Amino acid sequence: MNYKELLKKALEKRDALVLGIEKAETNEALDKIELDLRKADLEIADLRAKIAVEEGTNPTDPAARKPVEERKDEELNPLGTYGVGAPDNRKSGEDQYSSLEYRNAFKDYIVKGTPIPEKFAQKRADALTTVSDIGAVIPTTILNKVIEDMTVEGKILSRVTQTAFQGGIAIPISEVNPTATWLESEAVVSAEQKAKMEAKLTFSYHVLEAKIAIGLLSATVSLPIFESTVVKQLKKAMTRALETAIVSGTGSGQPLGITKHSLLPAGQIVTMDATSIGKVITWAGVEAKIPEVAEDSVIYVMNKATWEKYLNGMVDTTGQKIGLGKINEKGQKILNGREVLTTDKLPAFDTASSGDVFGAVVDLSQYMLNSNLAMYYKKYFNEDTNKWIHKALMIADGKMAIGTVGDTGSEKLVGAEGLIYLKK
Repeated sequence: MNYKELLKKALEKRDALVLGIEKAETNEALDKIELDLRKADLEIADLRAKIAVEEGTNPTDPAARKPVEERKDEELNPLGTYGVGAPDNRKSGEDQYSSLEYRNAFKDYIVKGTPIPEKFAQKRADALTTVSDIGAVIPTTILNKVIEDMTVEGKILSRVTQTAFQGGIAIPISEVNPTATWLESEAVVSAEQKAKMEAKLTFSYHVLEAKIAIGLLSATVSLPIFESTVVKQLKKAMTRALETAIVSGTGSGQPLGITKHSLLPAGQIVTMDATSIGKVITWAGVEAKIPEVAEDSVIYVMNKATWEKYLNGMVDTTGQKIGLGKINEKGQKILNGREVLTTDKLPAFDTASSGDVFGAVVDLSQYMLNSNLAMYYKKYFNEDTNKWIHKALMIADGKMAIGTVGDTGSEKLVGAEGLIYLKK
């Protein structure tokens, strides 16, 4: 395959998209062009990496990660951690987006509509591939605080594993979740290791858009209050969107949720009805399905209403509380000695439809959230609603460290040990 010819065509395609920016008549059209430009940039980076391999250079060698000619070190690249040829922003020197001048410029852009100064806009133009009046780089100080809070305070986000694999690359499960296995000799590969090498994960680039409510800030608000409000709103919007995807994402245009593995064996699914859910023997049956290898790592995940009504409130035939569900001295919900994480991202048992997953037993650390959590900010005026729209965008994907082996129609999941669905 002639990668250089493909690269030439990809560059021509990108140039055509850039020219289309001036012809776009609506913000929706600009958004589409911007997304297409980002995809084109990813394709170009991938082709350059393949060309480097063909020419004998190693694109994964830190020494080879030099900035491409048209970019400068200080420019923002939200996809920088995914590919090769990305700017190395860790070099010594001032980060212009953390400067007090830029932080004040960003505040004025949001609350007053003042354009970002040309000296900042010019440097970010290529990195953001957008026009100056609809996008702005979120100051580094704000972004770092948002990421820190999201990964610490998020009930689910704080438990998943953060990765930054390049999109489109097939990654063996054995690399994501390595295990130690005794070998008869150095030349022998165990069946377990072979299955994990054959089963692979592939991450994509999905764009997450979160609208945020900061349009009522006064033009005279102080910088600390402004930044605190932005952090709070960004954190709230992005955490909710990401955690919803982690639990119930479809995998199409968004991450694949923990409850969406259609090939999970029947032996790892427990079905309950209105009578059986309130019985101790039913929950003992769930515990019996948890393999010993996952005993210390998996937890229950369910809606708070399910926990309160059927577990914490479980009573015997005389109406006395059984105590199957407990709350320990740390405030943790406990079921059969195992932690219960409650979330509104799953339906309550009473509101779930027949066949719905209303809970799960899962090791959340086996969920791979593939994103550098970089965001940028957009603001535009909606003529239909006569309101300013504020939103932040992030590129992310995610899925459990679970792959498939076997031919179509006879696939088998690898890495799904310990994952159990609770269905109505």
